Amino acid sequence: MGMHLYLELLELIETSIQQLHELEHIAASPVSSSVEIETRNLNLEDAVNVLRSSLTELEVGQRSLGGELDRYRELFEFAPDGYFVTDANGDITEANRAAALMFSSHPVGKNLENFVYPSYKEQFQRLIGQLQRGQNIKSFDFRMQFSTGQPFDASFTIISIRTPIDGRVTGMRWWIQDITQRKQEADKLHQSHQRLEIRVAEMNAKLNLMDRQIRVEREEQRRISRNLNRNEAKLRAMMQHSSDIVNILDIDTTIHYCSPALFKTLGYMPEDMIGKKFIKFVHPEDLPVFQNFLAQSVDTLSLSTPIVMRHQHINGDWIYLESVCCNLLQDPNVQGLVINSRDITERKRTEEALQGSELRLAAIASSMPATLYRLAINPEGKISIPFISDGLIDLIGVSPKQVISSPYQLLDLIHPEDLDQFKALIKAGFDKLATFRHEFRIIAISGEVKWVQNITRYYYTDSGKVFADGVCIDISEKGEAESNLQRTNELLRAVIKAVPVAIDIISPDGKVLLWNKSAEQLFAWNTSAIVGYPVLSIPESQASELQAAISETLAGRPLNGVQMAFHLNDGNSTNISLSTVLVNDHNGKIIGVLRIIDQLGDQLGDQLGDRISIETSQSNPLQFAQSNSSALVPSSTEAIANFESIKSNTLLNQYKIGQRNFAGLNLRGAYFTEADLQQVDFSGVALNGSNCSHANLQSASLRGADLRGANFQYADLQNVDLRGADLRGADLSNANTTGAIFDDK
Repeated sequence: MGMHLYLELLELIETSIQQLHELEHIAASPVSSSVEIETRNLNLEDAVNVLRSSLTELEVGQRSLGGELDRYRELFEFAPDGYFVTDANGDITEANRAAALMFSSHPVGKNLENFVYPSYKEQFQRLIGQLQRGQNIKSFDFRMQFSTGQPFDASFTIISIRTPIDGRVTGMRWWIQDITQRKQEADKLHQSHQRLEIRVAEMNAKLNLMDRQIRVEREEQRRISRNLNRNEAKLRAMMQHSSDIVNILDIDTTIHYCSPALFKTLGYMPEDMIGKKFIKFVHPEDLPVFQNFLAQSVDTLSLSTPIVMRHQHINGDWIYLESVCCNLLQDPNVQGLVINSRDITERKRTEEALQGSELRLAAIASSMPATLYRLAINPEGKISIPFISDGLIDLIGVSPKQVISSPYQLLDLIHPEDLDQFKALIKAGFDKLATFRHEFRIIAISGEVKWVQNITRYYYTDSGKVFADGVCIDISEKGEAESNLQRTNELLRAVIKAVPVAIDIISPDGKVLLWNKSAEQLFAWNTSAIVGYPVLSIPESQASELQAAISETLAGRPLNGVQMAFHLNDGNSTNISLSTVLVNDHNGKIIGVLRIIDQLGDQLGDQLGDRISIETSQSNPLQFAQSNSSALVPSSTEAIANFESIKSNTLLNQYKIGQRNFAGLNLRGAYFTEADLQQVDFSGVALNGSNCSHANLQSASLRGADLRGANFQYADLQNVDLRGADLRGADLSNANTTGAIFDDK
């Protein structure tokens, strides 16, 4: 209505303007007569009347338009949504009351950007730029802020104000609505919708799960039904062909059911036994056991402990049956005592035979001059002794029962000097699972010290358990003799090492087998450079003399105090006294020629230059014996005697083809000079009196080994395990023991 009135007013104004132009035209036109003047006056009067009428209408329209404008202004001012007008830059020129309340009390004159939330200002500036360039943007949502700084979500509707001529944007009309609550409600609605969708999905998942469970349960029921049918058929077949007898008895032992196995075991037909008393077929001597067994079965619902009873066969024989009972009196499907029995007659006979065999074995073990035993170790490493023979009483004066109940008390009876080696050997035995042979001393209850030889085999059983079976033999006489021999060897070794005369042994092929300190000083050749090698070059005349001396000795004509001139390496010469003697092994084979070379004036060389012969025996590999029957036994020559032995060569050959485990072997007097024995396992090995000079034993295990009097000069003992090893009298001079493990002091 207001727009229509506005258009009518515009038409009236245009009409009035045209009439004014006509009046001006009439007034300006020239007149030539009174008639024309009168006519022009009449026209002017008509035009004025028409103009007056138009002005009257215009005034009426103006009043109507003013009223209409007032109504629209009231609508603008009191509209519930914000409405304001800005210029092209966004400065507010007009704002209604809602906009004033929304932004501030006087927003006019301020730029709309001041009310934009800080994080949206850059976006707002791009919007103003787009509107200025004439882009038609009708509505959008934006984040604004109240005058207090509190943000709110707003929805804008924009109308651009343009010039009629060129359409340039001169301002914008903004209609703003606070949509915070609406957006919150929309978010809540969205969240509610999401929750509803999740709930629907959960319900669908539950329905699908229930459906699958129902299908699985149905399939399981069908499978159980099939299995039940198969099990029933299987049970019938088992009962038909089983060797075990199944009886179902009443409380008074009346038989209600017998399985077909009854005929095979006792000769009775099952149907003939129905209604008879089970107790009538039990041996009279076993009735008390059966009655007690029956009473316990009635009182409990669990499976009873097995018992053995004799049952009468149809032919009158008594058959041993092992029986168990299950109380199913309360089971409506059975309502009886179920007794399962099996024939163990053959087992009983075997047990009786085994018991007799064990008694005979115990009698044999008790009559042997040795102690038999068995060791066992559990996963925690605790050792037990399941068996030990009565020979222990004669050996240490302790009964086997005491040791079996407390096995660790045996450690108190081992000689303190041998205890660490004994422990190391036991541990190595369980670790390596090999056969160990070693000798040590024990202290009997009476206080007597005895030498024993222990031979033990460690092994796995089929069940995975570790056992050790062994025998301990009293070798006190042999042990004492070897101990005396060892002391004599160590003494002679020290004498040869310290004697101020040169002593060496030359093999028939010209290699040096022994070279003492005085020989080093006389010839100026180091032991490591000559032992095991041919004699180094010397003047031809002197070499002939020395070779002639060796040849004479090999021919059975040893020298005794022969004097000769000897040329030294420094160019000087000295007079020496040379004595020689043959060295033989226990089989009489010639090992070499021992030479005693003494510079004249030294009487010790003359004393040692008497006629000396060398003999060997099993307990004493080498003996130096003077013609007056005095005897010396050097451990160095003991090693030489074994140099050519099969034992040492065989071990080295086995090492070359990859074998590393030689634990527990007896290698006394072995010759391992310059041998390469890296990572070899010599745990518990007897190497006393052996020559291992210059040997490479890196990372080897000598745990619990007997190394008394062994020669390890210049040997490579890096990272060698020497825990529990007996190193008394061992020569470790110039040996490399970096990283070697010794016993904690």
